[in-house]
Amino acid sequence: MGTKDILLVDDCVDLLHILSMILESQGFDVTAASNGFKALELLKNNEYRMMITDFNMPKMNGIELAVRVRKQHPGTRVVLVTADAFLGVIDRAVSVGINEIFTKPVDIRRLVATIRSSLP
Repeated sequence: MGTKDILLVDDCVDLLHILSMILESQGFDVTAASNGFKALELLKNNEYRMMITDFNMPKMNGIELAVRVRKQHPGTRVVLVTADAFLGVIDRAVSVGINEIFTKPVDIRRLVATIRSSLP
């Protein structure tokens, strides 16, 4: 089982596809999952250096997913993307160990720079 760069999780399939293409064009190895449960399935057999997850997803939000990932893969860096950047979400994200928070619309240049600095 090799370690891959990024697990990208978002319930918006169009955004998932576009962001995957952008990150792959920057040289990153990206695996996409359209919800938290699919992400957890992928994590059973793969290691990822970083997970980038949307916050607002049905059945399991990005913070709930991050909590589960932290337990199973404590070395995986977690980035949360959210349109709901109110204080409660930010506080909860920080308390569960999310490394970085981006608000939508995502500044792609800043995201790529963050990934590059986090995944030497």
